[in-house]
Amino acid sequence: MEIRHPFIKIALADDHNLVRSGIRSILQTQPGFQIVLEVADGLALINGLKQAKPDVILLDLEMPVMSGKECLEEIRKTDADTRVIILTMHKNPAFILQMMEAGANGYLIKDSEPEEVIKAVQHVYEKEYYFSEHISRAMLAGIANPDLRSGAVLKQHGLIQREIDVLRHICQEKTTAEIADELFLSPKTIEGYRKTLFEKTGARNMAGLVMFAIKHGLVAP
Repeated sequence: MEIRHPFIKIALADDHNLVRSGIRSILQTQPGFQIVLEVADGLALINGLKQAKPDVILLDLEMPVMSGKECLEEIRKTDADTRVIILTMHKNPAFILQMMEAGANGYLIKDSEPEEVIKAVQHVYEKEYYFSEHISRAMLAGIANPDLRSGAVLKQHGLIQREIDVLRHICQEKTTAEIADELFLSPKTIEGYRKTLFEKTGARNMAGLVMFAIKHGLVAP
């Protein structure tokens, strides 16, 4: 798989040497991937982020000293830009949605194929999120609740039609310039709508915005 952006800097956090070794081997097959930090516990990850400055973090959930969930919460207190992919064996849909809503950009099961790991890293780097099959299933289970898809929910969040239009275009992975052209608005205005959407939906990142749109029936899963 060709990497269009050279040197995607990656941090790897997992307390199992064998798992880290396997993931490292997968990542090192890509000339555009560079592992800048490798740690065995959550606190070491947090302490090393400032110097390593990774673009993408592959984060195990069950680690000593500081769990992956605690790490994600700590990272999102001050950093909204670094992409975080949860790497775990947990497949519970409710838990997957919880981690995504907490600010993860992607969620991979540890028995994922090497190609999917590579694809996930590249996609979260370029598009800010990666929805694996497990995330898709979790979201489909979540939208089974008709209350989430009602107009009352959207009214509760105070979304206006123009904001919904922008959100739908975001879900199609269109750039600010592309959305501006389609809606006959300026890029600055679109960026303003993006900011408002984050505020109104409570989403922490682009993945959260897309999940909100799918859960409330604004776009097809």
